[in-house]
Amino acid sequence: MKTLYTRIIVTMFLILLLSGAVSLLFSNVAYYRWWQPSYSEKTEAVANGASIYFEQHTDEDADAFYLFLAAAGYQLVVIDSTDGLRRYGGAFRDETISDNVIEAVREGTPYQGMRDFPFHLFLLGLFDNELTNTYGFALDNGDIIFIRPDLSAQIRELHLFVGMFFALVTLLAFGLIAISTRSLVRPLKTLTKATTSVAMRKEPEHLPIERQDEIGTLARQFQDMSNTINQTEARQRRFVSNVSHEFQSPLTSLVGYAEKLVDGTDGVSNEYARVIEQETRRLSQLTKQLLLLSRLDENPPILVTKVNVLQSVSEVIQINAFLLDQKGIAVIIDIPNDVELTSDPVLLAQVWNNVLVNAIHASHDGGTIQIICTLEPHVTISFTDDGIGMDEETKQHLFDRFYRGDTARTSRGTGLGLAITSDILDLHGGQITLESSEGIGTTIHLHF
Repeated sequence: MKTLYTRIIVTMFLILLLSGAVSLLFSNVAYYRWWQPSYSEKTEAVANGASIYFEQHTDEDADAFYLFLAAAGYQLVVIDSTDGLRRYGGAFRDETISDNVIEAVREGTPYQGMRDFPFHLFLLGLFDNELTNTYGFALDNGDIIFIRPDLSAQIRELHLFVGMFFALVTLLAFGLIAISTRSLVRPLKTLTKATTSVAMRKEPEHLPIERQDEIGTLARQFQDMSNTINQTEARQRRFVSNVSHEFQSPLTSLVGYAEKLVDGTDGVSNEYARVIEQETRRLSQLTKQLLLLSRLDENPPILVTKVNVLQSVSEVIQINAFLLDQKGIAVIIDIPNDVELTSDPVLLAQVWNNVLVNAIHASHDGGTIQIICTLEPHVTISFTDDGIGMDEETKQHLFDRFYRGDTARTSRGTGLGLAITSDILDLHGGQITLESSEGIGTTIHLHF
């Protein structure tokens, strides 16, 4: 199995190898295309100037002239009319040259060995110290000169070549590393998205489980973990659903008998019977909510019914009229008559009821609850009360299951109402946001 460490090492090695090869190729092409002709032309210009200078100023003292050229940074071979060969300046590695070339130069045709030096990937004409890599010309005294700059005079060209080489290596290496790193980081981003999906109780997608390195192992283990979590949650939901269902029947009987006790007793016994009735009703409500949560988790309903929002909210207010009258709370509704949502009427009524009851419990006697609908950029129903508000900790956990904040609910709550509301909003592709300050009030925004 390839390890991620080995993968990175091999990738970096290939990047450097490819960068060096491409940079060498480009540098050679640049030299042979632009610098070599210039390099040859400069040597030719020096040779022509030297020839003129020899004719006009040296009194034909050839040796002194050749020594001067060598001192000026050139290496040369001189072939006289008797084919005697003399060397000045640095020695050539290979002094072999064709007789045809010598005869052509003797007849007045300059030799362009530097300009016509053939392309070699790993050998530049700049550094090839052979007699064939020279400029050849003839003097009036019959001497034939093959000349090229000595290596010590080539430092500028060398700097340009090395500078271009390393600049290209650096740019290519950085570009290729960025591309390769992106391919290495992409599966890690996928795993990051997968952790977010699991946190939101959704199935992770596009995990790179087919890879044969550490990332593939991690992805497979993550997939196994996700499956285990889903199985565990499914068992928990079935357990809660079964227990809640089994509790519901005896609780219904208890509520009925408790009502009869309240009607048939006086004094302290009547108070005890009333408490039994209230707590039994609350426990019954809790089991109903647990059953609803289980149904939402296991079998989300199909939302296909057009529901008139104003009518649905008005019906819920009517159901809670007794609670509103008890505390003297006024409800102000500002919802257009024609606003509709594609939903399930029962679920939507559950949403309004949960938020409204929460607002009633948090409101002061004689307070006001406003229910306002806005249509841009999407349908939003806002419930605003002028009650006790809530602190920062309560706001952070308000939609958690079984969380009961003192500033948001009284002991009458079950801690499931707003959690159910959040789940129902998720089914609609929406979300809940809130605004609240202690002592000022709370606004719950339902975004559909």
